[in-house]
Amino acid sequence: MTKFLENLGRDGLGVFSYFGSLGLLSFRTVASLFSAKFRGGEVLKQMDEFGNKSFPMVAVISVFLGMILAMQSAAALQRVGAQTYVGSLVSLSAVRELSPIFVALIIASRVGASISAEIGSMQVTEQIDALRSLAVNPLSYLVGPRLIAAIIMMPALTLIAIFLFIFGGWFIAVYGMGINSRMYLYQSFRFLVFKDLLIGLFKSFIFGIIIVVVASRQGLETTGGAEGVGRATALSVAFSFLLIVLADLIINAFFYFL
Repeated sequence: MTKFLENLGRDGLGVFSYFGSLGLLSFRTVASLFSAKFRGGEVLKQMDEFGNKSFPMVAVISVFLGMILAMQSAAALQRVGAQTYVGSLVSLSAVRELSPIFVALIIASRVGASISAEIGSMQVTEQIDALRSLAVNPLSYLVGPRLIAAIIMMPALTLIAIFLFIFGGWFIAVYGMGINSRMYLYQSFRFLVFKDLLIGLFKSFIFGIIIVVVASRQGLETTGGAEGVGRATALSVAFSFLLIVLADLIINAFFYFL
């Protein structure tokens, strides 16, 4: 029993320590942006990485998910003669939940892993120490541009994903179920309110911060050579997924439940 309580306490302190380190890294990164020269070229490069290079995967998955949700919802709604509400179900799901979280998971697995691997490789080869010896703040140099890019591009990608999600549902509803196109579009936007869109974009904003901060922390604390880089990359993706879902739960509880 004593051993169990010791392990429980140690794990609990570890969780608090981890969240504290994320908060401290976020604060220091934001503070460093005001004291360092703005690197517009690097920000644009990272925006291309987050946005342009991630767009094809986001677009394809969004359309397919819209199709899948329309198929699944149609099977249930047809039983009660309410298949015309497929558009409402697809659009509400896309705006409130599915588009923000799936975009975040895609970016975490693609860009977040890349950030962790790149910074981790620099850490184990002592390039981070070299930056410090040249009086360059690693946070403003490495983390800052990525954080700015994520804050800008995550809501933009989410907005595009929402429309592609609805388009995927439209394709199945119109050509697979014979629902009138105007009726589908009318139902798609009938129950949406501006609050839903704002909350969806706010989620993507928070998710972008989580991805960059978690990936950067794992990279900056990498040890053990190539094996350590691989471990840091895997943990970056796993922790990002966990924190994205946790943040989604908290935001939904705050705006829709409490």
